[in-house]
Amino acid sequence: MTGESSLVTFGVVEPHLATLRLVRLALSQQGLRVPAELDVATRIKQELGAGLAPCVVLYVDDPALLLEAVIFHKGAALLVPLPVVVSGNSRHTAIFVRGIEARLAGDLPACVREPLLNLHARIVRAVETIAEREGSHLIAG
Repeated sequence: MTGESSLVTFGVVEPHLATLRLVRLALSQQGLRVPAELDVATRIKQELGAGLAPCVVLYVDDPALLLEAVIFHKGAALLVPLPVVVSGNSRHTAIFVRGIEARLAGDLPACVREPLLNLHARIVRAVETIAEREGSHLIAG
């Protein structure tokens, strides 16, 4: 692909905060962790004074998969954790999971590709337990 990757969108007919809790629970049930997150709406409000619908980026990983990838290729730490965006309002929330193709482009050895594919599949499975898939779209990478 030339600078594009896919974006899978899921929808939940729940308020943003409730969905955020559901996403965290679903991820933990897949053995995944959220070691970092970014509240995009709050940051934009603080930095630029602009209001924005609630939007949080969860950075998702599995420490064992991260270890596996980094043992074989130190640069794999640039690829993990994977971001998951949760954005919504008081009635509906969208969850966005970026496709893994763009991150796998290049000369990554199989020992790095497999952990990334595994992590991505587990994230998608987790989100599918709480949300309806709405579609896939191409985005500029």
